[in-house]
Parts: sequence; structure tokens; C-alpha cells
Amino acid sequence: MTFQHNFRQLNRLVWLMVLFAFLILFVGRLIFLANIIDTDLLNGRSDDLLRTFFVGGRFDLKVSTIAFAPILLIGLCCAVWPTAFELLRRVIPGYSAVIFFLIAGFSIGNYYYYLSYGNYIDVFIFGLFDDDTEAVLANAWADFPIFLSFIASIVVMLVATKLVKKSLKASEKWQWNARHWSKVTLMVFLTIFVFTFLARGSIGTFPLKRYHANVSDYDALNKVSPNAFMALNWAFGDYKKQSKFNPVTQDQLTAQMLKVLGQQTPEYKTPQNNYLAANQPHVVMVLMEGMGTNVMIEDDAQSNDLLGALRPSFEQDFVFNRFLAGTSATIDSMMMMLFHSNVPTISHSSVQKVALPSSAILPYKRAGYESTFITAGNGMWRNLSNYLPLQGFDKLIDENMIKREYPEAAKYADTWGVPDEFVFKYAQKLLKESTKPQMIYVLTVTNHSPFRPPETYQPNAVKVSERLKDMLGSMSEQSEALLQTYQYANDALGNFIEGIKRSSLEEKTVIAATGDHRVRYLDINNQEEFGLTHAVPFYLYVPEPILENTQHLFDAQRIGSHRDIFPTLYHFSLSDADYITLGGENLLSPKPIANFGYNAARVITQQGAVGGPSKDELYPWASDGLHSLPKAIRNPKPNAANEYRQLQDMYLRSQVMGNI
Repeated sequence: MTFQHNFRQLNRLVWLMVLFAFLILFVGRLIFLANIIDTDLLNGRSDDLLRTFFVGGRFDLKVSTIAFAPILLIGLCCAVWPTAFELLRRVIPGYSAVIFFLIAGFSIGNYYYYLSYGNYIDVFIFGLFDDDTEAVLANAWADFPIFLSFIASIVVMLVATKLVKKSLKASEKWQWNARHWSKVTLMVFLTIFVFTFLARGSIGTFPLKRYHANVSDYDALNKVSPNAFMALNWAFGDYKKQSKFNPVTQDQLTAQMLKVLGQQTPEYKTPQNNYLAANQPHVVMVLMEGMGTNVMIEDDAQSNDLLGALRPSFEQDFVFNRFLAGTSATIDSMMMMLFHSNVPTISHSSVQKVALPSSAILPYKRAGYESTFITAGNGMWRNLSNYLPLQGFDKLIDENMIKREYPEAAKYADTWGVPDEFVFKYAQKLLKESTKPQMIYVLTVTNHSPFRPPETYQPNAVKVSERLKDMLGSMSEQSEALLQTYQYANDALGNFIEGIKRSSLEEKTVIAATGDHRVRYLDINNQEEFGLTHAVPFYLYVPEPILENTQHLFDAQRIGSHRDIFPTLYHFSLSDADYITLGGENLLSPKPIANFGYNAARVITQQGAVGGPSKDELYPWASDGLHSLPKAIRNPKPNAANEYRQLQDMYLRSQVMGNI
């Protein structure tokens, strides 16, 4: 009789706690959705909206039942012994309080994560540990209302826990008529079965999985359907996979090369160029933090100056605006650009000591260049100090060396490193003092949240538009600081370029610059901006003597992405040089190009932009070639992005497995 009474009491208490947890997750999803949804885009998608909450409810029940499964299982074991069961009852309030706090906190965190990365929690979250953890936390503290979120989580926890305590107190008076042992046994098995069913999310062959989260062609609905815990579980699985490299056969790789590249190898060669052979230029490639087109389109020289000193160069030199960053994160884009890697953690993974024969720096090394990586941050970020020299860089200059060279840089250093202007000063000094051709790769950091230009910087006029405020949503109070920091970074780059042009280096230095990723925090669900959400500009300065001696054609409407940068640079700096690329092209080629821009989340072609869950739909370009028409059409090449992604994966595996 003791077991029967305690079990029935336990059963009711556990289901009440599951219900409270479910309601917290449900309300969290509702608030999340209300903050990111465009109600106009819900027209005709009522079934999708219902499916969002139905699938989301299944995810929530899965998490809620798993969370309280320990209480159920331990309670079943303790139900026979009154003393043990009473001890469990005392534990329940504290245990449930922790669960409710975590559910509320992670639900809030998932929303703010979306503001940063345009996705529910994914593999980027492990940057908290892989990046400078202190800087990441300081960044989050500056950007998001962490204290208020903590208080809100505490309030939710207290309310839910109070309800649990009331239920516990009420349960002391619960009475039931005795039942036959067989009925009680059946109830126990039925409870365990239902718990298992809900925790699995399905009664069929396959449990509830990630692909179930795709409920609509409107991607915002897909982002809110899973809860934070499901997303974190998937992210952890992805993170673990990044450290595993399975072999790939040469036949498989060759077949994929033929399918994507139209040839059996990724090997190419620049033309013989007598001028370049006799006059090797310096090459500077600048990866600008947060130089996204989604903000640059608001530039206005008079009222909203976002270019600063960069404006003359943008007007005089080559600029491609129909151009995509490789990914939505700095390290991911950099690893993809330099090493054809779709694994951002490769620099600190199990293959961190493997030299890659496909490194983009090696053609310069073979041509006798000295190669230097200059970062405004710390060289040990992502283990770059150890990894980059293995891949062809002769030197790595970081914030510590820059501070020694320019002591004033330390005074104005911020969360992620020294101001960009000092990085460019060091690069210019290196070029002036060099006795051999230089290949310099620069990584800036200032245009990173928290948005703070150096105190000494006097910004030109900026104007916060309604569009920007709407797209920033709850972070709109940072709009002005964002624009001023964006301007500062471009101003620093512009001053560097103008300094080179006004010096003896003008005719012997090629300069390229692009953004590492879009400006984060801006909404990515505006279908009229579908093709530019992940866009970054690609700027290129080629000295006139090189242009006079190299065939070229500039078409501002050409489409490209990060994979095209080094092939373009090779053609205007190296003669008769072998290089490797996975489909990258010379964007100034006098011959037609593929016009294919690749981003891990989006692809652009001459026809339009493709991305999100539906690869069968393509958003055609509007008349300006940057914006998109809001109505999708059939995508003639729905598998292009996946095929390219597979090629990246297979090629990287062939490289690392063949050199271990």
C-alpha cells in the first residue's frame, strides 16, 4: 500500500513539473517568435505556424520529460520506503528550481544568440571556449541585457518553484482508494512508456530529429521551432564531428571534382607574365571585421558617411558588391579562404599539426615572397600562432608586438585588441622596410561588438535610419555606435590605402579588402534583402603598370565570394604560378566567369539568391542587382550549394588524411 500511495503521488507531481517546464518553453518560443516575425509574411502560412508550435511542443515535451526523468526513476525506487521517499520530496523543490532557471535562462539566451548569428544556438557557441573566453563574455555583457535576463530567469524560477512547493504541500492530503497490484503495475509501465515516448519524441522507427525543425519556407519559423536545449545538443554533435576526419577515396574525390569543377583536380596556373616576373609586387589582403553590405548600403557621403577615408578608393578602384563572405564568423571565413576548410576548428583540432599542401599562401612562398599575418588581436586566438607558421606564414604579428612598436596602442586597446589604425601602421612600416616581396594578411577587430571606436576618433556625421532600427530590434539603442565604429574601421583602411598610394609603394603594391562576415544583429529574414544579407564588398587596388601589362576586364555586376579572392590576386601578382582553388576564379578575367557566390548559408547566382531550408526556391534580383524580389521562383540548380559543400568536405579530408 505504501508503494501504491507514493507512486501515485509521485506520478502526479512529476507530470505537474513537466507541465510547468513545458509552459516556460512555450512562452519563451512565443516571445521569441513575436520579436523576429514579419506578420506580413505569415499570410497564407497558417498551417506552417501551427506546425511550428506542434513540432516545437514535441521538442519541449522531449526536454521537459528528460529533465524530470531522474525524479521519476529515483522516486520509483524510493516509493517502497517512506523515509527515502520523504527525502526525495525534500529534494524536489531545489532540483526543479535548477531546471526552471536553466530553461528560462537558455530560452532567453537562444533569442539573443539569434540576434548575433541569425540562427538558434549552433556550433558557433563553442567560440565561448575556442575564442578568448574573457573577451566573449565581456562582449556579451556589453551587447545584451544579461543582468536583466538573469533577473527574469530568477523570477520565472521562483514562480514555478512556488507552484511546485504548493503542489508538494497539497500532496500531503491526497488520498486514493487501494487498487489491485496488477492495476498499479500497469500504471507504472504505462507511465514509463509515455515518458519514454515523449522523451524520444516519436513512437516510430526514428526519434524526433533536427530535420523535423524545418517546418516552413519562411525561415524565421524554422528558427523558433526547436528550443535552446535541442539546439545545444545538435551544436555539440556538430562540434564533435569537426574533430573527426574520415578517409575519402581518390575515386570519390575525383568524381566530385568533375561534378563541381568540371575537371579532375583543383590545380590551376596563372599565365606567363614577363612584367610580373620582373616586378614582383607586394600583396596585402585585409579581412575587415564586420564589413557587411547590409550596413554599407546605407552609406551617404553627406548625411551618413560610412566610408570615411575609404571613399576615394572605393570610387577610383575595383569594387564588387555582389559578393558573399564564406560564412557568418571570422575564423570560419578565414579558414575557408586560406585553407579551403569547412571546419573552422581545424587550427586547434586533432590535425592542427598537419601542413596542408593546398594553403593559399604557398604560391607566394614558392615565388620567393615573405609572408606575414598581422592581427589586431592575440596571436593565440584559435591557436593561430602555432598553426599559421605550419601553413606557410613566416611571421605572425599580434597585439603584443604592435603595442611594443606603438605604445599608445595599448592605451586604446579594447575587448578584442588594439585599434585598427595601428595594425595598418605596422603593415605600412613592414612594406616600407622590406627588401623582398611581401604577402601580408591583415585581420582587423575594431568593428566588433561592443561597438566602440577609439576615444581619439572624431566621427563624421552618421544617421540612424528606420530600417536599421527595425533590423536591429531590441539592440537598436546601439545603432549610432555601430555606425560610428563601422565608419572608423573603413576610415582606418582608407588612410592605409591612401598612404600607400602617396608613397613609393604606389606602383608595387596590390591591396585587397573584404569583410569577414555580415554585420551581425541585423535581421536576416527580409526577403527583399535575401541576396545581400550575407554580402560583403570586395575591394581591389591594382597598380596601373600591372594593369597595363595584364589582360583584365572589370564588370561591377560580376558575382563572387571569398573563394575568388586569392585566384584574383594570383593573376595580378604571380607569373606562371601553380595554385589550388575549389572553384575560385579571377574576377577581373577577360573571359566569362561562373558568377557563383558561395556562403555556408546562402548562394547567389546571376538568376538570384538561394538559401534556407528550401533549395528549390530562388529569389530573383531586383533591378539594382543587390535587392531581391520578394516572390520566389523555381531554382534551376537546387543541388549546387550541397555539391560544393560536399566537395569542400571531401577535399579537406583527403588533405589531412593523406598527410597524417
